[in-house]
Amino acid sequence: MQLFDALHMSTLLVIAVLFFGLFFLFRKRSVRTKYIVLGVLMAVNVLQHIFKFWLWPHMRTGEFSLVESAYNVCAFMILLCPYSVFGKNKLIKQYQFYVGTFAGLCAPFVPTWFLGGSIFTWEYLRFYTCHVLLFLTSSLPAAWGLVEFRMKDGWKFGLCALGTLGLILANNTLVSYLLGAEGEALFNAIYGYNPVFMMGPPAADSPLKDIAVAITPPFLRVGAGGRYVPILWYAVPVYVGFTLLGYGLGALLEGLQKRKKPVEVHT
Repeated sequence: MQLFDALHMSTLLVIAVLFFGLFFLFRKRSVRTKYIVLGVLMAVNVLQHIFKFWLWPHMRTGEFSLVESAYNVCAFMILLCPYSVFGKNKLIKQYQFYVGTFAGLCAPFVPTWFLGGSIFTWEYLRFYTCHVLLFLTSSLPAAWGLVEFRMKDGWKFGLCALGTLGLILANNTLVSYLLGAEGEALFNAIYGYNPVFMMGPPAADSPLKDIAVAITPPFLRVGAGGRYVPILWYAVPVYVGFTLLGYGLGALLEGLQKRKKPVEVHT
Protein backbone atom coordinates (compact mmCIF):
# COMPACT_ATOMS: atom_id res chain seq x y z
CA MET A 1 0.00 0.00 0.00
CA GLN A 2 1.11 3.51 -0.86
CA LEU A 3 -0.31 6.77 0.43
CA PHE A 4 -3.58 7.58 -1.37
CA ASP A 5 -3.34 4.76 -3.87
CA ALA A 6 -6.45 2.73 -4.71
CA LEU A 7 -5.94 0.32 -1.82
CA HIS A 8 -5.43 3.08 0.71
CA MET A 9 -8.42 5.06 -0.59
CA SER A 10 -10.59 1.96 -0.27
CA THR A 11 -9.77 1.76 3.45
CA LEU A 12 -10.83 5.39 3.87
CA LEU A 13 -14.01 4.75 1.89
CA VAL A 14 -14.95 1.97 4.33
CA ILE A 15 -14.60 4.43 7.22
CA ALA A 16 -16.84 6.96 5.45
CA VAL A 17 -19.47 4.29 4.69
CA LEU A 18 -19.47 3.13 8.31
CA PHE A 19 -19.79 6.65 9.70
CA PHE A 20 -22.53 7.88 7.38
CA GLY A 21 -24.29 4.51 7.45
CA LEU A 22 -24.52 4.50 11.25
CA PHE A 23 -25.30 8.20 11.38
CA PHE A 24 -28.28 8.06 9.02
CA LEU A 25 -29.48 4.66 10.25
CA PHE A 26 -29.83 5.79 13.87
CA ARG A 27 -30.12 9.58 13.72
CA LYS A 28 -33.92 9.49 14.17
CA ARG A 29 -33.88 6.71 16.74
CA SER A 30 -34.29 7.31 20.45
CA VAL A 31 -31.46 8.58 22.62
CA ARG A 32 -31.45 5.23 24.40
CA THR A 33 -30.93 3.38 21.11
CA LYS A 34 -28.05 5.67 20.19
CA TYR A 35 -26.35 4.99 23.51
CA ILE A 36 -26.83 1.25 23.04
CA VAL A 37 -25.11 1.43 19.64
CA LEU A 38 -22.25 3.47 21.11
CA GLY A 39 -22.00 1.08 24.05
CA VAL A 40 -21.63 -1.94 21.80
CA LEU A 41 -18.95 -0.28 19.66
CA MET A 42 -17.04 0.91 22.73
CA ALA A 43 -17.25 -2.49 24.43
CA VAL A 44 -15.75 -4.18 21.37
CA ASN A 45 -12.92 -1.64 21.23
CA VAL A 46 -12.12 -1.67 24.94
CA LEU A 47 -12.14 -5.47 25.11
CA GLN A 48 -9.98 -5.93 22.01
CA HIS A 49 -7.51 -3.44 23.47
CA ILE A 50 -7.25 -4.82 27.00
CA PHE A 51 -7.21 -8.45 25.84
CA LYS A 52 -5.14 -8.09 22.66
CA PHE A 53 -2.58 -10.48 24.19
CA TRP A 54 -5.27 -13.16 23.95
CA LEU A 55 -7.63 -12.11 21.13
CA TRP A 56 -5.21 -11.21 18.32
CA PRO A 57 -3.32 -14.24 16.94
CA HIS A 58 -0.07 -12.37 16.25
CA MET A 59 0.00 -10.95 19.80
CA ARG A 60 -1.13 -14.05 21.65
CA THR A 61 1.39 -14.24 24.49
CA GLY A 62 -1.06 -14.92 27.31
CA GLU A 63 0.55 -12.17 29.37
CA PHE A 64 -0.57 -8.60 29.99
CA SER A 65 1.97 -5.97 28.87
CA LEU A 66 2.34 -2.23 28.47
CA VAL A 67 0.52 -2.15 25.13
CA GLU A 68 -2.70 -3.36 26.75
CA SER A 69 -2.77 -0.30 29.01
CA ALA A 70 -3.24 3.45 28.42
CA TYR A 71 0.26 3.59 26.96
CA ASN A 72 -0.29 6.24 24.27
CA VAL A 73 -2.90 8.83 23.27
CA CYS A 74 -5.06 6.49 21.17
CA ALA A 75 -5.08 3.82 23.88
CA PHE A 76 -5.92 6.44 26.50
CA MET A 77 -8.81 7.78 24.43
CA ILE A 78 -10.17 4.25 23.83
CA LEU A 79 -10.27 3.64 27.57
CA LEU A 80 -11.65 7.13 28.31
CA CYS A 81 -14.46 6.79 25.77
CA PRO A 82 -17.01 4.93 27.97
CA TYR A 83 -16.65 7.56 30.68
CA SER A 84 -16.86 10.47 28.26
CA VAL A 85 -19.94 9.14 26.47
CA PHE A 86 -21.92 7.81 29.41
CA GLY A 87 -20.71 10.34 31.97
CA LYS A 88 -22.13 13.82 32.48
CA ASN A 89 -18.95 15.89 32.23
CA LYS A 90 -19.51 18.30 29.32
CA LEU A 91 -15.83 19.19 29.05
CA ILE A 92 -14.69 15.57 28.71
CA LYS A 93 -17.37 14.93 26.10
CA GLN A 94 -16.00 17.78 23.98
CA TYR A 95 -12.42 16.67 24.57
CA GLN A 96 -13.26 13.13 23.47
CA PHE A 97 -14.75 14.47 20.26
CA TYR A 98 -11.76 16.69 19.45
CA VAL A 99 -8.94 14.30 20.32
CA GLY A 100 -10.62 10.93 19.78
CA THR A 101 -11.96 11.86 16.36
CA PHE A 102 -8.61 13.24 15.21
CA ALA A 103 -6.56 10.37 16.65
CA GLY A 104 -8.94 7.73 15.32
CA LEU A 105 -8.99 9.17 11.80
CA CYS A 106 -5.42 10.41 11.51
CA ALA A 107 -3.78 6.99 11.89
CA PRO A 108 -5.62 5.23 9.02
CA PHE A 109 -5.47 8.44 6.96
CA VAL A 110 -1.66 8.44 7.18
CA PRO A 111 -0.75 4.81 8.07
CA THR A 112 3.00 5.46 8.23
CA TRP A 113 3.87 2.03 9.64
CA PHE A 114 2.24 0.17 6.74
CA LEU A 115 3.24 2.23 3.70
CA GLY A 116 5.16 0.12 1.21
CA GLY A 117 3.95 -3.11 2.80
CA SER A 118 0.91 -5.33 2.85
CA ILE A 119 -2.25 -4.50 4.76
CA PHE A 120 -3.40 -8.12 4.63
CA THR A 121 -1.93 -8.91 8.03
CA TRP A 122 -3.31 -9.38 11.53
CA GLU A 123 -1.47 -6.29 12.73
CA TYR A 124 -3.04 -4.04 10.13
CA LEU A 125 -6.48 -5.45 10.91
CA ARG A 126 -5.92 -4.74 14.62
CA PHE A 127 -4.59 -1.24 13.90
CA TYR A 128 -7.47 -0.46 11.55
CA THR A 129 -10.15 -1.89 13.85
CA CYS A 130 -9.13 0.00 16.98
CA HIS A 131 -8.69 3.34 15.21
CA VAL A 132 -11.91 3.11 13.21
CA LEU A 133 -13.88 2.23 16.34
CA LEU A 134 -12.21 5.10 18.22
CA PHE A 135 -13.18 7.47 15.41
CA LEU A 136 -16.79 6.25 15.34
CA THR A 137 -17.33 6.34 19.10
CA SER A 138 -15.77 9.81 19.36
CA SER A 139 -17.52 11.44 16.38
CA LEU A 140 -21.00 9.87 16.37
CA PRO A 141 -22.07 11.32 19.77
CA ALA A 142 -21.47 14.83 18.43
CA ALA A 143 -23.07 14.02 15.07
CA TRP A 144 -26.17 12.73 16.87
CA GLY A 145 -26.40 15.83 19.04
CA LEU A 146 -25.29 14.19 22.28
CA VAL A 147 -22.47 16.66 22.95
CA GLU A 148 -22.88 20.29 23.97
CA PHE A 149 -20.11 22.51 22.60
CA ARG A 150 -19.15 25.59 24.61
CA MET A 151 -16.57 28.15 23.52
CA LYS A 152 -16.14 29.29 27.14
CA ASP A 153 -14.44 25.95 27.90
CA GLY A 154 -11.62 26.77 25.50
CA TRP A 155 -9.03 27.56 28.17
CA LYS A 156 -9.56 24.15 29.76
CA PHE A 157 -8.51 22.06 26.78
CA GLY A 158 -4.82 22.84 27.22
CA LEU A 159 -5.10 21.55 30.77
CA CYS A 160 -6.90 18.43 29.52
CA ALA A 161 -4.08 17.76 27.05
CA LEU A 162 -1.38 18.15 29.71
CA GLY A 163 -3.42 15.99 32.08
CA THR A 164 -3.64 13.29 29.42
CA LEU A 165 0.13 13.32 28.96
CA GLY A 166 0.64 13.14 32.72
CA LEU A 167 -1.69 10.17 33.08
CA ILE A 168 0.00 8.34 30.19
CA LEU A 169 3.40 8.93 31.78
CA ALA A 170 2.10 7.69 35.15
CA ASN A 171 0.57 4.64 33.45
CA ASN A 172 3.76 3.76 31.59
CA THR A 173 5.85 4.17 34.73
CA LEU A 174 3.54 2.10 36.94
CA VAL A 175 2.91 -0.70 34.42
CA SER A 176 6.61 -0.98 33.53
CA TYR A 177 7.48 -1.17 37.23
CA LEU A 178 4.83 -3.81 37.94
CA LEU A 179 6.15 -5.84 35.01
CA GLY A 180 9.61 -5.92 36.55
CA ALA A 181 11.49 -2.87 35.28
CA GLU A 182 13.40 -1.09 38.04
CA GLY A 183 16.06 1.57 38.42
CA GLU A 184 17.94 2.41 35.24
CA ALA A 185 15.98 -0.16 33.24
CA LEU A 186 12.72 1.55 34.21
CA PHE A 187 14.19 4.96 33.41
CA ASN A 188 15.44 3.83 29.99
CA ALA A 189 12.18 2.06 29.16
CA ILE A 190 10.11 5.17 29.83
CA TYR A 191 12.41 7.45 27.88
CA GLY A 192 12.87 4.93 25.08
CA TYR A 193 9.18 4.57 24.31
CA ASN A 194 8.48 8.32 24.17
CA PRO A 195 4.80 8.46 23.07
CA VAL A 196 3.88 11.76 21.32
CA PHE A 197 7.41 12.95 22.19
CA MET A 198 6.46 13.58 25.83
CA MET A 199 9.96 12.57 26.95
CA GLY A 200 11.71 14.73 24.35
CA PRO A 201 12.10 15.08 20.58
CA PRO A 202 13.15 12.13 18.38
CA ALA A 203 16.67 10.87 18.99
CA ALA A 204 17.49 10.98 15.29
CA ASP A 205 18.29 14.24 13.56
CA SER A 206 15.08 15.93 12.48
CA PRO A 207 13.63 19.43 12.13
CA LEU A 208 11.63 18.79 15.31
CA LYS A 209 14.79 18.15 17.29
CA ASP A 210 16.43 21.31 15.98
CA ILE A 211 13.35 23.35 16.88
CA ALA A 212 13.17 21.72 20.31
CA VAL A 213 16.78 22.59 21.09
CA ALA A 214 16.15 26.18 20.04
CA ILE A 215 12.96 26.80 22.02
CA THR A 216 13.47 24.67 25.15
CA PRO A 217 14.88 26.63 28.13
CA PRO A 218 18.17 25.19 29.41
CA PHE A 219 16.70 24.33 32.82
CA LEU A 220 14.32 21.88 31.10
CA ARG A 221 17.27 19.86 29.81
CA VAL A 222 19.11 17.94 32.47
CA GLY A 223 21.95 15.49 32.84
CA ALA A 224 25.07 14.84 30.80
CA GLY A 225 23.01 13.57 27.89
CA GLY A 226 20.84 16.66 27.87
CA ARG A 227 17.63 14.72 28.51
CA TYR A 228 14.47 16.75 28.43
CA VAL A 229 12.20 17.10 31.46
CA PRO A 230 9.17 14.94 30.58
CA ILE A 231 6.11 16.86 29.35
CA LEU A 232 7.30 20.17 30.77
CA TRP A 233 9.74 20.60 27.90
CA TYR A 234 6.86 21.32 25.50
CA ALA A 235 4.08 22.12 27.97
CA VAL A 236 3.70 25.75 26.86
CA PRO A 237 3.15 25.09 23.14
CA VAL A 238 0.87 22.14 23.96
CA TYR A 239 -1.26 24.27 26.28
CA VAL A 240 -1.41 27.22 23.88
CA GLY A 241 -2.18 25.02 20.87
CA PHE A 242 -5.00 23.08 22.53
CA THR A 243 -6.43 26.23 24.08
CA LEU A 244 -6.60 28.00 20.73
CA LEU A 245 -8.10 24.86 19.21
CA GLY A 246 -10.67 24.71 21.99
CA TYR A 247 -11.74 28.31 21.51
CA GLY A 248 -11.77 28.10 17.71
CA LEU A 249 -13.67 24.83 17.35
CA GLY A 250 -15.83 25.66 20.34
CA ALA A 251 -16.99 28.93 18.75
CA LEU A 252 -17.66 27.25 15.40
CA LEU A 253 -19.46 24.19 16.73
CA GLU A 254 -21.42 26.09 19.36
CA GLY A 255 -22.65 28.44 16.64
CA LEU A 256 -23.68 25.56 14.41
CA GLN A 257 -25.35 23.77 17.29
CA LYS A 258 -27.49 26.78 18.20
CA ARG A 259 -29.00 26.66 14.72
CA LYS A 260 -30.17 23.11 15.31
CA LYS A 261 -32.28 21.43 17.96
CA PRO A 262 -31.03 21.32 21.59
CA VAL A 263 -28.54 18.72 22.70
CA GLU A 264 -30.15 15.38 23.56
CA VAL A 265 -29.48 13.94 27.01
CA HIS A 266 -29.97 10.66 28.84
CA THR A 267 -33.55 9.82 29.71
